[in-house]
Amino acid sequence: MSDLKLCGNDLGTGVVTLKSPDTNIDRTIFLPDADTTLGVTVAAAEVLSHLSYDSTRLRIVADRAIETTLNSLFLGEQHKMSSGSENIFFTNLTSDINFFPMWGGLKDQSLTVNQGASGFIPPSGRVYSEMFSLPLGGAPNPLTSVGYAGDNYFGVNITGLGITTVAAEEVTAAIRLEYRITISGKQVYMQPLPRAAARSSAAAHIYPGDTIEWFFDHPVDVRAGTTLHAEIHKVRISDDVDLGIFQVRQGDTVDPNTGLLRYQATVHNRLFEDKDLELISPYTKYKAMDFEVDTTGGSILLKDLSLTAGAQLLVPYPINTLQAVANGTEITIKVKDGAKVVVESLPVNATSINGTFVNAILNSAVAELNNLFTSGVSFANQGNPVLNVLLSSNNLTIILTDLTSFSVDISALGVDTNRHVTSGAIVGTDLILTMNDGINPITVDVSNMINGSGLSASNSGWNISYGTNANTAVGTSTNDSTVNQQLPFYFGEALPKGSEFKWNFQSNGGGNLILGIWDGAESPIAYNAGANTASNWGTNFTYAGGFTAGSNSTLLTTNSGAKYVVPNGDAMGVRFGNDGHLTLIDYSGATPVEVAKTIIPLAVTSFNIQMYTWANGVLPNGIINNVDYIWDIVHDFAGTEAGILNGILDHTILKSSISIVPDQKIMFMLDEAGTGDYFGTGYTNSATGITTAEEQLINTFQYQTNESILDLIGGASDWNFNTTSPNYFTAGGGSIPSYRKGGAGTIQGLFSLRYLWDNSIQIWSEDQDELVATAKVSGDGSPLHFYYGVKGNRAYYSIPVITKQTIGQGTQPITDFAPTIANQAVSITEGQVLNYSVVTSGNIVNQFVETDAPSWMTLNQTSGVLSGTAPAYTGNSADVIVVNCKAGNAIGGRVSFTITVTVAQVAYTNTKSLKFSSGTSAFLQGNPTAVTALQRAANGAGSGDAWSISMWVKPSTSTNNQTLFYYGGDDLANEGRIELAQFSGNNLLFRYGHSSDYIVLFGVGNFPTGQWNHILLTYDGGTTGSVAGDAAAYVGRFSLSINGASGISQLQIGNGGYSGSINSDNFRVGRLDGATTSSYLLDGIVNQVSIWGTDESANLATIYNSGVAHDMSALASPPLHNYDIEASITTVLDDIGSANLTGYNFTSSDLVSDIPN
Repeated sequence: MSDLKLCGNDLGTGVVTLKSPDTNIDRTIFLPDADTTLGVTVAAAEVLSHLSYDSTRLRIVADRAIETTLNSLFLGEQHKMSSGSENIFFTNLTSDINFFPMWGGLKDQSLTVNQGASGFIPPSGRVYSEMFSLPLGGAPNPLTSVGYAGDNYFGVNITGLGITTVAAEEVTAAIRLEYRITISGKQVYMQPLPRAAARSSAAAHIYPGDTIEWFFDHPVDVRAGTTLHAEIHKVRISDDVDLGIFQVRQGDTVDPNTGLLRYQATVHNRLFEDKDLELISPYTKYKAMDFEVDTTGGSILLKDLSLTAGAQLLVPYPINTLQAVANGTEITIKVKDGAKVVVESLPVNATSINGTFVNAILNSAVAELNNLFTSGVSFANQGNPVLNVLLSSNNLTIILTDLTSFSVDISALGVDTNRHVTSGAIVGTDLILTMNDGINPITVDVSNMINGSGLSASNSGWNISYGTNANTAVGTSTNDSTVNQQLPFYFGEALPKGSEFKWNFQSNGGGNLILGIWDGAESPIAYNAGANTASNWGTNFTYAGGFTAGSNSTLLTTNSGAKYVVPNGDAMGVRFGNDGHLTLIDYSGATPVEVAKTIIPLAVTSFNIQMYTWANGVLPNGIINNVDYIWDIVHDFAGTEAGILNGILDHTILKSSISIVPDQKIMFMLDEAGTGDYFGTGYTNSATGITTAEEQLINTFQYQTNESILDLIGGASDWNFNTTSPNYFTAGGGSIPSYRKGGAGTIQGLFSLRYLWDNSIQIWSEDQDELVATAKVSGDGSPLHFYYGVKGNRAYYSIPVITKQTIGQGTQPITDFAPTIANQAVSITEGQVLNYSVVTSGNIVNQFVETDAPSWMTLNQTSGVLSGTAPAYTGNSADVIVVNCKAGNAIGGRVSFTITVTVAQVAYTNTKSLKFSSGTSAFLQGNPTAVTALQRAANGAGSGDAWSISMWVKPSTSTNNQTLFYYGGDDLANEGRIELAQFSGNNLLFRYGHSSDYIVLFGVGNFPTGQWNHILLTYDGGTTGSVAGDAAAYVGRFSLSINGASGISQLQIGNGGYSGSINSDNFRVGRLDGATTSSYLLDGIVNQVSIWGTDESANLATIYNSGVAHDMSALASPPLHNYDIEASITTVLDDIGSANLTGYNFTSSDLVSDIPN
């Protein structure tokens, strides 16, 4: 070990002594004078005295703590450790990755408050959001120069990654730029700017106007609530002399925190959050994932689709431990009822279930995932959801999509260990489940149950049919400007034969809907460029103020002249029959109405229905219903049947579309009084014209008018009755075998036609669980259909409901049929029609209920459609409405869920202006009594009389006197007025008062013609006349600004100003009075007019907005009246108040696209 000893003096000269412990020999170097100095000062010698070199371990050893720079320790050229303010980063210099540690901590233990559990910070990891860029100060003003130095407050945890700014001075290669951050007077971060190198767009030599994009070599983390001071310094490289602050361009937007202009910069950031390690998933940032249930039905398998096949499986989660929630436009997977996020933001189009992508609609995708996560095996996730339930005695029959069914004795349903169902009954429209304790029965409203109906498990939604965006989800509930150039749209779920497309009708202005099959060019087309041309549709139903005949369709029913008109909200359907025909059906009444039908049947077995609507029309929020068509007509006596929805006529025979094979049974309900109708297993006679066709069924039996079942038809018998049944008897004097439970008038309930393994065919009473009769001729093992023949006309609701089951299947295996409905959300723009269908993911819903929806919103109990017209956007918490809802089915299963409705503000648009054409005497006029802000009873009384007027004008070159704005009396000589006028070309005049007593401000030469000018005229509400000596004060009450600066060049005051009233006689734009025709505005263009009841002179910069018209309602101090001339020449709406302007003598060509920008 060698010691280095330095002895110095103030001149830097002295001796250097090297002492060797091995030889005890000191070797000394003498520095005799200043000419042979080592340059070691006393201070430097003191530093070196605390350092020694360990030659054995090859290390420099210090006996004092070492403080380094913020970019401190480098491990060769491989690693660097640096300060990132609220973090420490370890940079791999080869990969350029900034690593950061997981942290745990102890707070200051000298403080009593920190000596308990709260003084310990559990281990956590930092999770970062996606990068985003935030502009500060608006746009750079190329004519300015300001130092890059200032405070920045951050209300969120934020990570700085870099900046972009524009240089305002020249910086040579001999000067480096350093970005420094100081917090509470302490520098926490410093980065030198790379030049002509990676991470920076800066050249070695910087010139004014150069855009510098600079990404730091490691981040800087700043916690919420921190104010930091950021500066860029110029430092001379040769001697590290600080040359001051770097000059950059100033922004053109006032900082809302200071009210001042500031340096312009765009900062590049991420947000961060510290989470306990338990709450951090290694899959947080995954962007493609597949989910499925394992073979045991007990676990959810997660697969990373970005990995190769065979290596995709991740750690599984048990059933009922995961939850999917909507996160913006993506999906978050989290631990159910917990804080841990498993996957933060999965794109919908990269999420799949067992290899099949989820529904393209976000809410539907979330529902699909939650259905998978919460139940391993169910009817719904096996593609056969519950559609309906029927009750006969204690038999509850659950009907599935494929028309198979399961039965359960409701008396065996266990509600809990001590309370269960003993019986059930229909009372009115309620299903009453009586409990064994005799109190508080369970009541379910089943009034909305329809024969064979039910909600679909998902809603595929509308997609773009053709072009670059083909197969992309439309993504909006109305045909707005983002999609209305890309028609037609198609429904993502195919419509197969025997199914229906159902929706709640919504009309936009009475004529805006086409549903059908497109036959035009397969390219996107605009809503107003032929998308509604009949020849472009091969088959369609068209609504134009009512449904009319369309391509390959004819109208069957009318209710308004030659049309069929449908009120908004009514339930409608397009049925694809087994015969290939499409039928348009109105379900809103007590009995469905067939409105229209195709002329030529379709040759396909399924297709995707397509649609058209006019601009901003509502897209039908529909579902595919897979069951309503279960009967085919095999005998039509008069040849006049048009389906069964409108009922069937005498002698009609129906054949079930479902069939059974041995060990299966068809369930049928006899739940009405007997009418003498016939049932059987076949029909072979003619398809029309047979007066006794219903009596010629194979294996015929009859439901008699006395509610008995008998089989002696025309003297022949096809059945051997079970004579041992207590309900067997003979009729007709003992010659007709019959079956009936109870006396005449007793409704018999649920029966089945059974096809046994030995091919025998039997009739059973399901309610009594007993054999009724056995067919004398057995089947041959081939499928059997069920036939129904009527003796008399029958309404649709009288046609028996049928399903099929396996014989001896026993009690239904799933006793909890509560619907599966996730919390869901929908956004609606203020004033637009809400038409949102609740998304269900499993099991039937018989009824939807909301408990606290606002008055403007209703929830259809049958369809689950939430509808209404959204109120005005308020800009506060009232815009987010959480509606608590419930859904239930006939077993008594209920689920609670919420629908969060967010009312969004109408996007501000300013695309049109109004031209006041010369020679037309065009002007705008409003009700002056509705604009109280400009009225005045007498001399100004203070701020209560203050007002401001803003308007955008593009004046013509005409030299005539032209009125821009007028408010006040109709006697120009004797009544006060507020008047803005253009005169002699590029000059502006403001008059307050009448012809004798007045204050006039002139802007001579300050009102350029042929270009847009902004005018802001303000009055502080003070006195404006009566004392000649106070004229200067009176004039000072007003300001006239043109294009963001004072526009006053000179002024006049008549008779000491004006101290009178301003009456509410006239309120006009573009006209003074009827007698002075020369006062009309001649070829000038007006864009926006705003009126305040306050002095807005202090807000000039914000209102002027650097020469761009903007949304005045969004200002911190919005006007009382605002006119954005956007859509009409006859009525210009007051966007904020209630003082609309009426247009006179304008034509459509006066609505022009010339706007201030």
